Amino acid sequence: MKILFSAWPGYGHLLPMLALVRAAQRAGHEAVISTGPDLAPYASSLGVVTVAAGPTAAESYSRLPGDVMISRLPLAEQNAFAARHLFGAAAAARARDLAAFWSSWKPDLVVHDPLELAAVAVAVTARTAHLTHGYGPMHAENDDMITLIGSALAHTRGVDPTESVFAAPYLDICPPAMRPRSQLPWQDVRPLRPTAGEPGDTSIGRSIAALPHPETVYFTLGTVMNQAREVFRAVLDAANELDLNIVATTGPDLDPATIGALPDSALAYPFLQQADVLPHCSAVVSHAGAGTMLGALCFGLPQLCLPQSTDQPLNAAALVTTGAALCLQPHETATESVVAALHELLHEEPYRHAASRLRNAIEAIPHAEQVIDDLTA
Repeated sequence: MKILFSAWPGYGHLLPMLALVRAAQRAGHEAVISTGPDLAPYASSLGVVTVAAGPTAAESYSRLPGDVMISRLPLAEQNAFAARHLFGAAAAARARDLAAFWSSWKPDLVVHDPLELAAVAVAVTARTAHLTHGYGPMHAENDDMITLIGSALAHTRGVDPTESVFAAPYLDICPPAMRPRSQLPWQDVRPLRPTAGEPGDTSIGRSIAALPHPETVYFTLGTVMNQAREVFRAVLDAANELDLNIVATTGPDLDPATIGALPDSALAYPFLQQADVLPHCSAVVSHAGAGTMLGALCFGLPQLCLPQSTDQPLNAAALVTTGAALCLQPHETATESVVAALHELLHEEPYRHAASRLRNAIEAIPHAEQVIDDLTA
């Protein structure tokens, strides 16, 4: 079977699908990834045939006026901009490129993330089976995401979201305790075990082992809302006060040198595979991006959430209710508050117990090989 995996050009949109891509390859199916030209080289480096389509993420963000950061806009304005430009107009452009690719390759099944709507538009036109691959909690109690999908589709080709997106299957990678109590708009929701990605660099473990302290935390603000240098500094200084090793990633577009001098107990990289660093950590500090959050739970790690924008506050709230995390809002994030929160996470056992329960729940969810067999059957 020919399976197209289509992702908006963001690491957090592509990487959650990788386990299913690998399962499809192991089962003998022909897998191709489609994403923007900025992420296509990375996708290709994974050893998967990749097709670049549509604009880059930066070209979509360039529609913002002046030097305005989307994270600084009110939420309603963020959603309106995202629907029109990031996931609407960008999808229309990507759909034109995908339509040309379709004419030569003709996939039998299309798997796309919730906001990669070009694949939906072309699949519906071509009468190709398609489904949505979730990348984190889908907060049904908040209608912004659902409205955003419908609005973006209207900017794409006028495809009806109920008939096209929500009638097709949805692969939910959240553990049950983090799933919304209210009904999701998808009519056919199927569980799929999340992963922390693929290990790739064994030297990371050796570098961490050479750090001076017994415990290590992993810290990231992801690859999109990652420009708050003051947050990087607060967390680095807090870890230093607590005699913790810290491994930080700044995102590929932010030079680690810009976050300031590092103590001997710290390492900083633009980007790491989570699976290379998380096995060596006692806790995770992050923006509560879905991929980081679920990856940490795969290893049963308690978390300090520092949500910056978009869906991150909702992700953080969902995790805090499980007892596996603490959360500091942007106006609360300072060295002193991070010191107190990290000390509590690492020394109060209930957080670790809650994170372990979530890890056990994740391990009970059907894995990618089971799911790909069901889908292709």
